Amino acid sequence: IDPLPAPEITLRDFEGRAYTLSSFRGRNVLLNFWDTRTPFCQLELEQFQRRYSNWLGRGLQLLAVNVNAASETEIVRGLAREKGLTFPVLLASEDMLGICNLLYRYLFDRRRNLGIPTSFLIDGKGLIVKVYQGPLNPASLEEDLGRNPQNYRERESRALPFPGKFYAGEFHRFLFTYGVAFFRAGYYDEAIVWFQQVISKYPEYAAAYYNLGTLYLSKGLLPQAEEHLRRATELRPMDASAWNNLGMTAAQEGHKEEAVEYFQEAIRQNPQHVIALENLGKLYHDQGRSEDAEKNFDRALSIDPQNPEINYDLGMLFAQQDDTEQARVYLQKAVELRPIYPDALNNLGVLNIRTGKLSDAQSVLEECIRVAPGFDVAYLNLAKVYVATGKPDKARGILLKLLEIRPGNQAAQQALQELGPK
Repeated sequence: IDPLPAPEITLRDFEGRAYTLSSFRGRNVLLNFWDTRTPFCQLELEQFQRRYSNWLGRGLQLLAVNVNAASETEIVRGLAREKGLTFPVLLASEDMLGICNLLYRYLFDRRRNLGIPTSFLIDGKGLIVKVYQGPLNPASLEEDLGRNPQNYRERESRALPFPGKFYAGEFHRFLFTYGVAFFRAGYYDEAIVWFQQVISKYPEYAAAYYNLGTLYLSKGLLPQAEEHLRRATELRPMDASAWNNLGMTAAQEGHKEEAVEYFQEAIRQNPQHVIALENLGKLYHDQGRSEDAEKNFDRALSIDPQNPEINYDLGMLFAQQDDTEQARVYLQKAVELRPIYPDALNNLGVLNIRTGKLSDAQSVLEECIRVAPGFDVAYLNLAKVYVATGKPDKARGILLKLLEIRPGNQAAQQALQELGPK
């Protein structure tokens, strides 16, 4: 009754040619999902091939999307050749399958995953107008092509299980749930599209503006983030999270004083907002306002004492003030709370170097490299420890190990030159 827009996806065939759904606007598209293991799928492919020329003449483009593993591409190619398929056979990517599966889950209240075979009928406007679950009867598809409803009343008539009138008013999907689902799954571009649709239908929907602003912020699109977050605060002034994210946007744009005001407003609206307290503390720290930074970090830590980031923030604040004992306490706590925390491990190692605890520094930096092999600076610091403890060969070895994974690391190359030949 309420068609959904098909996601903007790009797929490739065996030769690497790209196909995008949007390129077929003006034509109907049958997006068919199949694999080589399901007998129904092979039967469908044969039926599709027999009707393909006729379908093209009726303005229908078939795209057969194979969902086999990438390692089985040659098997798929062989089957397509054996069946003499002349329509595009495309290879599903992991992201594409995730997007289509999520869309399918929210089409129905059952929330079940995409089964194989399944086909989406997409009209010339890019809207999914029908879903065929399981094997598709080509005759039914051809009937649907000739009876595709063009307005709400026609769709309602087709959707009702028997003739009559639907008295519950017009049916509309709650598009916001789609945006949230794609947001949580990490498909940010798709989530943006859904939230934009929500705003186009419901211009006063504050949560959609907030989520859009947050997504734009995560993608580094700061003007768009500011525009939507500001609108969210206008519609819902008590939304502390919107004020906090507006502060983050202003901080990244270099508007530090504005950012302070936004973070303070977030805290006024919710005195327990740990993230806003931490962000304000970091901003004060960057501005050299150490006392104000400490107050905000302490307040955040009193609310969430098991937060590794806040313990780390306090550790770095005290380290900058040369309060090494306090710095060590908080950095060690951060590592205890999050054992895989490269920044905390590395800076705890640096602190131990500064205070002459070279054995402790060595063990901490070795652990940092173990849990985060790509964390460059830990290799350089560990090399310094090896040199200081009379182990030049070990220093040379750790620098060479860094150059294996980062061949262009100039600091490692310079440190090797300073060590001289073995």
